[in-house]
Parts: sequence; structure tokens; C-alpha cells
Amino acid sequence: MKVYKEKILWDLYYHYNFKNIMQIPYILKISLNSCCGKFFFDKKKINSLFVNINNICNQKPVFAKCKKSISEFKIKKKDNIAIKLTLRKKNMYNFLYKILNLSLPLIKGFEGLPQNSFDDFGNYNFGIKDYSIFPEINSSINDLNFIIGLNISIVFKNSNIEKSFTFLNYLNFPFKDV
Repeated sequence: MKVYKEKILWDLYYHYNFKNIMQIPYILKISLNSCCGKFFFDKKKINSLFVNINNICNQKPVFAKCKKSISEFKIKKKDNIAIKLTLRKKNMYNFLYKILNLSLPLIKGFEGLPQNSFDDFGNYNFGIKDYSIFPEINSSINDLNFIIGLNISIVFKNSNIEKSFTFLNYLNFPFKDV
């Protein structure tokens, strides 16, 4: 947060020649989502995922419930099928620092994040195939026999694709070289 207020805010202000400081794009929230599709019958694994995501983000996640029953998948109404979490303010910046400086460099063969994962509003979305790259993960033997992906969405305010890309470049986001 300190880096944003002291450096990035003014770099964007002068780069785009904004007339008002309120026009500068900023990160509104970071949303995390993890689906429990392969093991939603196993309460122990779901609780382990819940505790681990709680440890990663220092915030309690929420279970997403199934809206209707689907007999082909053996899912009943109101079963827990995913875990979601929205980070704002201090927790958001702490998570962003953690993922950029501690977790992404630990991925074996990491070449960078794709540059074309922006939507029309300038929000950036990417996924991690295995969430165990975070140092806070409980590494007991029971947890290591399944791999869970994590979808991360960075939502911007007052932005488009070009401004968001510039913002993330000022944060030293590890994009792939095209």
C-alpha cells in the first residue's frame, strides 16, 4: 500500500496526464476461488482446504453452495462445491505482496503470467494449478495427495486494459515476454 501511494499513484498520474487525482486507476479487490469438484464428498479434504486458504489470506473464506440438485454428478442442493474469498484494503495488498515476491518464484519452470488475461473492464484474471506454493500451507501427509487450483481475479476501478497493464507493470508483475 505504501508503494502504491508513494510511487505508482504519481507515476500513473504523470504518465497519462490526468487532470484529477480521482481518475487514477486503483485495485478495488482481489477475489479468490477454488472448486472442490473432485473431492466434495470428502469433508476432511474440504476442511483442510478451508483452513489452508484461511492461513494464506488471514481471512475466513466462504463456501459456495450448489443451487440445485444434479443426479448425474451426485450433487444435492446446498452441498459445498467451492470456496471463495474477497480481499480488500490491507489484506489485499498483503496477499499481492506475498504472491508476487514469495509464491510465484517458487513455481518450477515459471515463465511468467499471460498478458492477454484482461477482460474488457481492465480486470486481470489468472490461475495457479497448485495452491501448495504458499509457505503457510499445512504440509501434513494427508494434504499432499491431492492438487487444488486457485483462480485469482484482480479487480480495478477507473481502468481499461491499457491502464491496468501499466499499473501491473509498475508493480513489477511477472508477465511473459511476447
